[in-house]
Formats: sequence, structure tokens, C-alpha cells
Amino acid sequence: MTILFGSARRALSSAIALAVMVVAVLHPAAALAGSQTSSYKALGILPGTFKTTFSFAVASDSHVGYGPADENTARAFQDMASRHPDLSFLVHMGDVTETGAEAEYRLFRNVAASLPFPLMATVGNHEARWQDPQGSVFKAQFSAPNLSFDYGAWHFLVLDTTYPGETLGTLDPTTVSWLEKDLLASRGRPVAVFSHHPFLYSEQDFQDSDDAFAELLDRYPVAAVFCGHGHSFISWLAQGRRFQMVGALMDGAYAVVEVQGASMSIYSVTRGADGKVQESLTGKLEAYPLPHENPLSSSPVTSFSAAVEGGRVTGKIELSRAAQVSFQIDRGSYNPLGELGPGTHQFTQDVSGHAKGTHSIRLKAVAGGIPYFASGEFDKDASDITAWRLELGSAVVGDLLRYGEDRVILGTRDGAVRCVDLKDGRILWQFSAGSAWGGGVLDGDRLYFGTAAGDVCTLDANDGSASWRASLDKAGFFAAPAIALTPMGKLVIAGSSSGKLYALYALYGGKAWQFQAKGAIASAPAVSSGKVFFGAWDGSLSALDTASGSLAWSAPLGRQIYYSPYLTPAVSGDTVFATAPYDSKAGGSLLYALDASTGWILWKAAGGSSFMEPAVLSGSQVSVLDASGDILVFSQVDGRLVRSISGEATLFATLAMAVPSAAFTGAVMSPGAGPVYVTGGYRGVLTFVTPDGRADYRVRDSYLFVSPILVASNDPGSQDGSAAKPRLLTLAADTRGRVTALAFPR
Repeated sequence: MTILFGSARRALSSAIALAVMVVAVLHPAAALAGSQTSSYKALGILPGTFKTTFSFAVASDSHVGYGPADENTARAFQDMASRHPDLSFLVHMGDVTETGAEAEYRLFRNVAASLPFPLMATVGNHEARWQDPQGSVFKAQFSAPNLSFDYGAWHFLVLDTTYPGETLGTLDPTTVSWLEKDLLASRGRPVAVFSHHPFLYSEQDFQDSDDAFAELLDRYPVAAVFCGHGHSFISWLAQGRRFQMVGALMDGAYAVVEVQGASMSIYSVTRGADGKVQESLTGKLEAYPLPHENPLSSSPVTSFSAAVEGGRVTGKIELSRAAQVSFQIDRGSYNPLGELGPGTHQFTQDVSGHAKGTHSIRLKAVAGGIPYFASGEFDKDASDITAWRLELGSAVVGDLLRYGEDRVILGTRDGAVRCVDLKDGRILWQFSAGSAWGGGVLDGDRLYFGTAAGDVCTLDANDGSASWRASLDKAGFFAAPAIALTPMGKLVIAGSSSGKLYALYALYGGKAWQFQAKGAIASAPAVSSGKVFFGAWDGSLSALDTASGSLAWSAPLGRQIYYSPYLTPAVSGDTVFATAPYDSKAGGSLLYALDASTGWILWKAAGGSSFMEPAVLSGSQVSVLDASGDILVFSQVDGRLVRSISGEATLFATLAMAVPSAAFTGAVMSPGAGPVYVTGGYRGVLTFVTPDGRADYRVRDSYLFVSPILVASNDPGSQDGSAAKPRLLTLAADTRGRVTALAFPR
């Protein structure tokens, strides 16, 4: 999704030129990809690393694969090479392609082939959101999207801020750990950081890791932060640093940075409507020594904490110098505290009306015209319903997988697969898959799953021991496989971002057949009545014969690539249900019901805003969640709208559903005998919705991109020997690596 700002095509922002002074030992160094030890193949050992004067280019958002973007990016590269042939390298900050298709990456490589200097890149939301969710195709074309290198007096860090399948960004806890280790090893050099999603941009939240990033800035000599995503030249100050957004290559824009020793000057390069290229210094200001050498560039907040008692949160602040101070809760409006002098200060705020759970509180202290941020968390009545919490050190990806009555299996971005006891959150076993899993499927006690590296693995779900691994596709597997019983034997069927659907013999992993779709397969297939159903980024929902892999039918449901029915189809009897996001020309967001045998459309129902999650089946009804937060319940028979349950806007949301027994009547949620829906999304809030009411629980001030699971079970009872009671256990995972189990009633 292209993000535009108020006057999105403004030529230049407020003046900026950055100079940083430092004494550093100069030596050549290879660029390292993430925590890997191998050198970045497009860079290697940079020639001329001993130079103290050099220039490099910064670019973003080429969107190759989108019509005019191809030509404009090529012209920008030609201009870059002709006007600045002495550039040492180019850093591309993501949205390299329009949808992350392998053909688009190849086209970009062809367009960039004439550049006379090395190019380094990271992924953007257009790759992650569409056809390359885990960056697997990107890695095959370039390298790992987290990388660092030294050049001249400087240390450069390029960060991956994407989350698989989403537009909004985040820093995975493993990336934060790698970043801190890399900064610690930067040997006092000034550091320039590059990312796709902006950090600490006050006008809009593009990711949920501002606080983690600000905390690192307080401790390490990061001097400049560059970003893309906004297609504009905009600069701002935060934490004593300069932040610079760069215009889009698809508009012919980029930046040139001139370095003299340890100082920088940044120039914007734009192409006007008349086709003429304009290059301008974005401004000048005094050189800033490194933060640890200049007290004016260090935060005035030396400590900050918050605690809740009696429905009020109390914040305690320690300031080293005077500042204009305000605070916000859960990224809401700032509450001014006025001008505060050096010393200790305290404030209180009524939070009795806030939801139960874990809340964020952020302090903004403006000193010398520069805003500095400090943050913390506080729990409000969280223990009332929190059964347990588990910190995994990396965000969960793929679906949470229920195993038996009291276990769940999950995978994280760092490649770990774990089995967790639902009663108390204990990790029962752990397996290292080597790369992020895309979700799994159980067949009895056998667990099958694919990874971002393109492997399909099999484990014993009882103890996590491995049975077989098949290395198939470097484009990787982003979604869970399916199990099919055929005359040939039991098959494991998995779809790849390359568009290939593989069928493997479940016994030993040998290939039975494969099918090539015309777009990435980024969702789990569904199997029923001898057919496997799947959506792909070619705009179609297709059905194959499970035994042979031959095409039974293909139904074109999406008008174009962005409206592909890529979400997991749902099957009930002889009917297949699929959704497509909002498309004004197609009449809105659409829920389709198709005949499983022929692919004929039986009916379609429209919604007002995008259906961003798969349909959920229950009895004779099918439910979908739209981006406004409303739950729409349709009849499976004719698509008639049965009811609409109003919620809050969720943007990118999750939906889970359970039908508890009558034993839950009168519980905290008063669900009666009806279903309980749980939605979540970018607000970090789980919303529990029943026909009788709703309630919120704030998991954390981070995104909830993984669908929660709901488990009807018994509370183990208290230590005083009281009897176990029925409860509804809800499991939620956030982007900061926490899994939270909530129990109703408790």
C-alpha cells in the first residue's frame, strides 16, 4: 500500500544537512547480512573503504512491476549513474517491487544491472504484503534483509521492518537483539540506519517499534536515520537525531549523500512535470557531535516509571534538565504537564475506564526544540483474567495449532517450533527448523509444516523429534499444508510463494506431483471430496484432483492482482467459500460461495469494507470480519445476511470463533448459548463479541496479526481444593514475541 502524506508530492521538506564529528579507525569491512558471517554477495569488500570523502545514494519505493514505475526507476538509475558516476554504493530501503513476484525481482535486477556501483536493499511492505511474505524470494535474489557494513568513518545498518503478510511494520525481537549487538560492535563509529517504515514519526504510526528503537538511540551513536514508504522528502527530529524520509524511485526521486570524514550533507533529487531533474541541498545546520559527547543531544529524561493503584496510574519522572513534558497512553492524545525543571516529578491519571490488560505510557520531553521519548508499561486488572504469559523472544508467524485437549503448537520468526501446555504455558518441547515456519497441520500425532527456507518438515508432535525433511522451493512456504487421502496413499499438500503446489507422500516426503499456478500461493489449501482448493495471486480460486494434481476448475474471482482470493478457502459439504478484499469496480468486498465440483458461483455477498480474513464456518452460517471491525454473518445456503455485529475499525485484523456450552451462561462476557467472536489487529486489543455485548482486553501496545484460538476447557481449580470450573481460554500472540492466555471466567 502506498502511503501518501497531506501534500504527498511536495518537492522538499524542511531544511536538513547533517554533520557528525568523530575520530575513528578506518579499515575495509565486508557487509554482513543479519547475524550471518557470509558477505553480502552484491557488495563484498567495498573498494576504497579507506576513503574519507565519498558519496552514496539512498532510494526507496521503486515498485518495479507497476507500469510507469518501471520506466521512472530506470530513468532514475540512468540519471544516478550519469550525474554521479563516483557514487560508492546505493542503499534501497524496500518496496523494490510492486508485489514481490520473482519476475518483478528479475526485472528490477535487469533495470539496475547498468549501475556502476554496488546496490544493497531490504524488503518493504509491498513484498511482504503480497507475493513474498517472508522475504524468501528477496533473499534468493539479494541477501538477508538485515545487513551492516563499514565504509569510511561510518557504520551502516539496513533493517527489515516488515511482518509477513502485512502492510504495517515492526522490529522482530530477534532483529532488535541483532541490532544491539551490531551497534555494540560498531567501535564508536557514527552510525546511519536505513529502514522501510519510518520510526518516531509523530504524524502517523507506520510500525509498533518506536519505543524499542528510541531506547537503542539513547545508548548508541546512531547519527542519522533514513526511511522510505511515504514517497516524499520529509525530515524531522527525535531523540536528538535527524530522520530523513526519501522520495520514491517510481516518481524518479532519490537522495545523494556526500560524506566528508564523519560529516554528511544530504541532497534531494527530483524530476519535475517537465521532466527536468532538480537537485537541492536540503539545508544546513550546525554539526552535532555524537550523542554521548554532547549533553544537548542526549535525552533529558534519566528515568521514567508508571504503576496503577485504585484505578489511577502514577508516573514518576527524573529530568536532568528543563523540558516541556507531556504523556500519552496507548498512543492516544498527549496530555500536557507543562515546563518541568531538573529533578523528580510525579503525575497521576484516571484509567478506571480503560480496558483490562497491559497498557503503554509514553513520555515526550521537548528540550531545545527537540522531542525525546521515554516509555513504559503498566498492568490494569490484568491478573483478573490472565491465565499465563510466555515470552518467546521472536514473534509468532503462521497459525496457532491446537494439539489435543491441552496443548498448542506454534512457530516463531527465528525458526523455533514449540509445543506449549495450555494449562500453564510450559514449553513441552522445542525444535529448530532453521527458518520461520508458515503454519502446520496435524495428522494424529504427526506434525507437518513448511518453512521460509522452502523445506517441508515432519515431526512427532509428542516430543518434537524429526522424521523427514524435504527441501523443495527457495521461495518458501508461508501457509500451513493440508492432508489428503488418495488411492496413492496419504499426501501432504503445500503451496509456495513461487506459485507451485506440491504433493508429497506423508510417509517419507517423496514428491507425488506438483502444479504451477500463475501467482504466489500464500494461503493454506483446503481438501474435500477428492479435491484440493487454493487461492493464488493470479486472481483465481482453483481446484485440483488430489490424486493426480490435474486441474479440475479455476474460477477468476479477483479483478486484478490486489484483489486476488489469496486467503484460505473454507469448505462445507459441496460448497467452497472464498473472500476478496474491497474493489469498487466489483461492488465492494465479496464473499463467494462456489460449487465444489464445478467451480460455478452459487452466490456472492458484498460488504462495505475489505474482508481481510478467511471466512469462518459454524453450523449453517459463514462469518467474515471486515476492516471496519464489523462481523457479518451470512447463511451458507443463499448468502442472506443473518446479522451484523458492530465492532471497531481493525485495519488488518484477526477473527476467531467458538460456541461455548450452556455452562458459560452468566460468565464475564454473558455469552449465553451463542457464539463468542474474538477480533484483534493493529490496536493491540482483543475484542470479545457476543450477540449480547462486547468487552476489550489490551494484550499489549503491539500488533496482533495472528488469529487467536479459543478453547473451551476446565479451570484447574484453586489451591484451596475448590472444584474445577468451565472456562473459555483464549490464546493471543503479538509482534513482540509474547503469547498471552486469557481465561473467562476466572
